[in-house]
Amino acid sequence: MKRHSLLLLIAALPALGSLACLSLNRTIDRKVHGENPYARPIFYSQYLSPANPLDRRIQKDLDGLRANPRSATLHNDLAGLLVAKGFPKDAQLEFERAVYADRDFYPAWYNLGLMRSGRGEFISARAAFEATVRIKPGHAAALFQLGLLEEERHDDDAAVEYYAKAFAINRALLDLRSNPRLADTKLVGRSLLRMYKTDHVRQSLQLQPNPQGYTDRPPEQAVSKQPDASQIVTPAAPATSPGAQKAPPTPRP
Repeated sequence: MKRHSLLLLIAALPALGSLACLSLNRTIDRKVHGENPYARPIFYSQYLSPANPLDRRIQKDLDGLRANPRSATLHNDLAGLLVAKGFPKDAQLEFERAVYADRDFYPAWYNLGLMRSGRGEFISARAAFEATVRIKPGHAAALFQLGLLEEERHDDDAAVEYYAKAFAINRALLDLRSNPRLADTKLVGRSLLRMYKTDHVRQSLQLQPNPQGYTDRPPEQAVSKQPDASQIVTPAAPATSPGAQKAPPTPRP
């Protein structure tokens, strides 16, 4: 029982670690920026121009967050706009605030992982991608990113497992046009072989369809009927007395 509890605790450590880190970052954020950091003009607001469509969208999200600083979707949207504007550090903060607002908002976890990975924060990036997969199992892009991180750590076996899962779920990840980071891995061949083992087993299940023209038998023909009780003849008891038994016929000369 103790061993089982220990195993459960070990399995939960990544989640506990990311949540503890999240709470700490949230506390620091509140200390530095206050409960509603949008109540006062953000420093980059001075660089926004009403004539620029991107800047207008940023300002709109800022106004929305001023009214509702706990909106995960607004934080996530604003962060994406800030990336396009060229403010990656501020964008990362917004992704963090998105997951502060909703810890199950997996798009922000994934985006946060990308930002952290891009800045070389591999440990915290891994925690963000693992949170993404934990909340939304089968998130192919997050699985692929975890593969990249494992390959960076020279754990090729773990990387191949992640890549194989990612490619099996979303084959578009094998296209450089939709996934430029495919060029950053040297394990595509091994990953495809690993994926093939699973696909081969699944594809080898040659299931038989219904025969052409076959019709289901009526229920009365499909199951033998028990005769009615009145039709059942009870056999007579065997004759055990010699006198009651018939003598065998006398053979003719």
